[in-house]
Amino acid sequence: MSNERDVSLDAMRGIAALAVFGWHSMLAFYPLSSGYLGATPIAESARSQFWFVAVHGAGAVAFFFVLSGFVLTRLSLTTGRTDILVRGLIKRWPRLAGPALVAVLGSWLLFAVGGYFYAPAAALSGSSWFARFGGALTDSSFQPSFVGAFLQGAVLTFLRGDSTYDSSLWTMAYEFYGSLMVYALAFLLATRPALRARLIVIGGAAVACGAANPALIPFVAGFALAALLPRQGLRVPAPVGVIATAAALLGCGYTQGALGFYAPLTAIWPAWLPIPYLYAAAAALLIATAEGWTGMRRLLSRPWGRACGELSFPFYLVHVPILCSVGAYAFLATRSAPAAIAATLLVALVGATALAGFSRWWLARLNVAVGVVTASFQRGRLGRTGPIASPP
Repeated sequence: MSNERDVSLDAMRGIAALAVFGWHSMLAFYPLSSGYLGATPIAESARSQFWFVAVHGAGAVAFFFVLSGFVLTRLSLTTGRTDILVRGLIKRWPRLAGPALVAVLGSWLLFAVGGYFYAPAAALSGSSWFARFGGALTDSSFQPSFVGAFLQGAVLTFLRGDSTYDSSLWTMAYEFYGSLMVYALAFLLATRPALRARLIVIGGAAVACGAANPALIPFVAGFALAALLPRQGLRVPAPVGVIATAAALLGCGYTQGALGFYAPLTAIWPAWLPIPYLYAAAAALLIATAEGWTGMRRLLSRPWGRACGELSFPFYLVHVPILCSVGAYAFLATRSAPAAIAATLLVALVGATALAGFSRWWLARLNVAVGVVTASFQRGRLGRTGPIASPP
């Protein structure tokens, strides 16, 4: 059952990546409909339509963060094994950096060969987001270079959030630091199953993140779900699952002040409370439902869900450069936004498939390297404690 659950959660990550793609496509080709670019009243924009959750990038990114907090710590918190955390901590940066570096170098290559057409396409669509390379270029002095791309993809996007070669990479710093945080919290609680201890640590982390940076709250929510959800999960009846899923999607699709379908949340959600709290709660509810509702888990665990999950991170990394190159070129050639979006999606899936192959190879090498490191560490510990622990 654990493998099945893993597949279902990975499938949800893939669906969220498609939502991010939908949001960026809207910003590029339908800027007025987005409700963020231009003067379209919010009641007439996509933000007030029931289907907005399917293209709401902010809600999808928050879901990524909650899911990371959950999957990175769940096994350790349910088994009490800290060795899982050690291996995960060692691998976290190189695991993310390998595919990110490939994507950034690919973007640099597109700059080098003149493969980007976002500027003339933006002039045609009227998108200021598109004109700034997907919001990545805020400084006109930016000059692409191989060294700059290498440093950004390997290090700077994780330490500082640099994303001038691929605007999607702004999330990598949050992902990296959020991962370190939940690993540290899991170390505190892995061998402390008492509910009181877990509630104290979770509450302290929530208060600290709320004061320092509310954008980290989704990681705390995912960690809290991993720490508090019963080991065997919850049994969610189908009617409850339908209601919980609908409520979670309502929360993930909401933006401050939205009307129409989302008007009830505008009436009850206080304007002073940061929106990441709502997204974190909605995403945690969605994950808990997927873990406990057998029908939902089975649906997401089919072959299409497995493929969707495997391509999720590579697709997330490559879709903006392809949108600004292939998509922009197709838009200029056809004057058709649907044709441009379809071309982007097709090529992005091909690129994601190739990057997923590299990611499998990279992860296999990392697992071997981490195995050697941890085995050497264990031998060192046995060497130091062996004479004391040995029988007379």
